[in-house]
Amino acid sequence: MRTLTLFFLLGCAVIVPSAAGAADSKAGVCSPETAGEFHCVFRSLLPSVGIVASCRTERDCRVGYYYGAPADAVWFTPPSGMTTLPRPEVRWLTATFAQVRFDCGGPCTVSYFFEARRRRLSAPRSFVLAVDHRRLLLAAADGPALTIRQLYSYREVLRIERDWAPGAWLGDAVSSIQFDPDGRLSLTWLRGADRVPVSERLSVPSVPRR
Repeated sequence: MRTLTLFFLLGCAVIVPSAAGAADSKAGVCSPETAGEFHCVFRSLLPSVGIVASCRTERDCRVGYYYGAPADAVWFTPPSGMTTLPRPEVRWLTATFAQVRFDCGGPCTVSYFFEARRRRLSAPRSFVLAVDHRRLLLAAADGPALTIRQLYSYREVLRIERDWAPGAWLGDAVSSIQFDPDGRLSLTWLRGADRVPVSERLSVPSVPRR
């Protein structure tokens, strides 16, 4: 699993892989605005394309993607129950494919996925634990199960149920999780009240099984 370093630039969190990481990530360029506001741009490797965040406070941001000028951004629609977005964590999984992640309190996280070449933006996805950017799949905590879904259609391709260790949410029982280059899912989880570590490597289909 890659080592990640977290930097905070004027209120914007940017996840940057270590030198050993395979995926590339561009650090956000941030600047203060009036009355404590701040503005951050997270560029892809395509010219004049990226993610922009314009924030009044740490919990009151507009976030979107742009083609050309950041001022002409297409703003994300906040998830149901939210009127604004908190500051984003932007991670470029490839040179042109970004995960834009938000901490919405407690164990709650929401991620949007942006594919720059096709100008394609996903709906908000909750509790994402791992992403397969090659096959456009995600692994997410889904109540008592871990589900693998197609990133854009959100159709379920695999459901994983285990004797998870008790916790506030399923993520508390998952020690590590990642999609390997061959498409399999490597997972270490804690079993039962004794929290015994169990490691698995699972085959994952690309499409829903009939």
